[in-house]
Amino acid sequence: MPRLLPIAIAALTGALLAANPAAAADASARMTYDVYVGGVRMLEVTSGVSLAGDRYDVELSAHVVGIAATFSDWRSNVQSSGALDGARVRPARNVVERINGDDARTTTISFLGGGRMDVDIVPRKKPKREQTIPPEQLVHAVDPLSGVVSILQALRLGSEACKGAVPVFDGRRLYRADLTDGGTVTLQKSDLGIYGGSALRCTASLTPVVGDFNFGDERRSPKPTEYFQRSSRASEQRVVDTWLASPGAGLPAVPVRIQSESPWGLVIVHLRAITAGAS
Repeated sequence: MPRLLPIAIAALTGALLAANPAAAADASARMTYDVYVGGVRMLEVTSGVSLAGDRYDVELSAHVVGIAATFSDWRSNVQSSGALDGARVRPARNVVERINGDDARTTTISFLGGGRMDVDIVPRKKPKREQTIPPEQLVHAVDPLSGVVSILQALRLGSEACKGAVPVFDGRRLYRADLTDGGTVTLQKSDLGIYGGSALRCTASLTPVVGDFNFGDERRSPKPTEYFQRSSRASEQRVVDTWLASPGAGLPAVPVRIQSESPWGLVIVHLRAITAGAS
């Protein structure tokens, strides 16, 4: 179950072309999503995003629902913040809290610049080790939530929002997201979501590069492993389609639907509700 959330988040991770820092009004919104796996509602996700001046803040919370909740009380809270430089994002901090029953773990990534990362895991089972991924591989890396912000910021400024490639770092693993702009399409409204109409289709191909980063408590072996290795049924590459649009007057463009294959069946994420303002 915990793998479903990274899949959904990573769908939005993007790379941006250089863009003129055109003036744009501050934007914020709070969204609620339902995640269906094999046609069964499994997760509820709430997220708030704020793009204000030269700073961004985004947070996301998820928990299991329906039949899944009878077997697990897994939940997760994620926060990212950083600077906005025109259409580019410069992550500063990413915090991921995972809770499953009495087991809780918090991973904090501090982006120190020049590809240097500090990853702190609490509780820690073994002594912390030095960064094992060469900094040059992480110079332009973003965490998954900051990748979401990069696309939303580009749309806000009228820049190309779904083109290129970027390294994505989640605290343990590095993977590459190659994005393809599918153009503006007409999205048919589903009974499970609130939006139907014109939307930008963005396809992300996620390719594992290296992991688990060996910061002291994640692996028994010092040998780096590939991102999807732990799931024997997962392919080496994951393709995720995301549709982005403004669901109504005065609302920023946000993901309105996400879709991907997974080892558990087809994953579809539907936007169920949205309000202006991130709080």
